Amino acid sequence: MRMELMQKICGQCRQMFFCQQAGGCWCGMVKLDATQLAWIKQTFDNCLCPTCLTAVAAGRLSERTSA
Repeated sequence: MRMELMQKICGQCRQMFFCQQAGGCWCGMVKLDATQLAWIKQTFDNCLCPTCLTAVAAGRLSERTSA
């Protein structure tokens, strides 16, 4: 079974990236807590790129750091 990659634009930095929505996507390896997940869902309409999602996981991008 071939997994399709979907081209997306990051809701934070506006950079293009690829998402594999059917499962096995890179984002499944990024560990986020419930507060981080809730903030992402509340703040963005779509996925974040690897750089921005990793920044959220590391605490460098959050409700406290975004303007």
